[in-house]
Amino acid sequence: MVPTRRHGFFIVMGGFHKFSRLEIPKPGKLLEDNTGEEPYGQPDHPLDRFDVCQLVDDGRFQLPPEVEIDDRSKSDWIAKSYVLIQTGWFVAQCIARKRQHLPLTELEVVTLGYALLNLFIYVIWWDKPQKVERPIRVFCGELPRRSEEQREIKRSMEAANWIGKLLTPVVGWQDQYTDLRSLKQTPTFYSGNPPPQNWPLKSLSLEVFAMMLTAIIGSGFGAIHFLAWSSPFQTQEMKNFWHLGSILMTGASFPMIILCIVGPFLDFLLGVNNNFVKAIAKWIIKPIAL
Repeated sequence: MVPTRRHGFFIVMGGFHKFSRLEIPKPGKLLEDNTGEEPYGQPDHPLDRFDVCQLVDDGRFQLPPEVEIDDRSKSDWIAKSYVLIQTGWFVAQCIARKRQHLPLTELEVVTLGYALLNLFIYVIWWDKPQKVERPIRVFCGELPRRSEEQREIKRSMEAANWIGKLLTPVVGWQDQYTDLRSLKQTPTFYSGNPPPQNWPLKSLSLEVFAMMLTAIIGSGFGAIHFLAWSSPFQTQEMKNFWHLGSILMTGASFPMIILCIVGPFLDFLLGVNNNFVKAIAKWIIKPIAL
């Protein structure tokens, strides 16, 4: 079976979990309780993309069809489309009121910002299963040896201090400090440390593009608050705080956007491959995380 985006999302969610078989139940033996758990299975750890791909290549595991993953999801395309229609209708109302020179309240402006973020999330996560509570059990025996990348991730995870463990999810670097073989479940902000294969933009790495896209969306979220720039406020202090917050939210991401745009040109001039932006990020983050 050809892996799809839905399979990738399912792996990142911890959908494939390695189990150890403790005993083989006798035919017709009932479960000892009503939890739905098999009495002979012992959960070990989630499988990351390295382990899943290696098991599939070795013929020890076969990816399930998409319909089986969809069956575990608590949402389908109808529910997602309904949410998008509701969000789009609210955005259209705000645009119409602004064109008619009608004021927008501060609450409506903030809601509009989150509504647009919601649109981006639903489009990007369209193939992502929703609220999967039970993983697919994988009884594969002993796993192959860790790859070099997995060993590097494990060393980084063991060397990270509590400040690094707290900071890396915020800046999107949690994947490089997360060894799933050492955990019982996937962390909240884990994104699977995506590989650069088949990435069409050769002059811009996938990591740098993700950072730039996140910065642009963040600046757009802040820029929406300018819609209430001339709205009436109860006090002048509240109006000043709103203006200051709008400027800070919009401008905070501009250094990252400029760095992501200028970085590839500097890489070209220096004759390196996508190293400038990542080197700057590691220079800032890694001393704090270790």
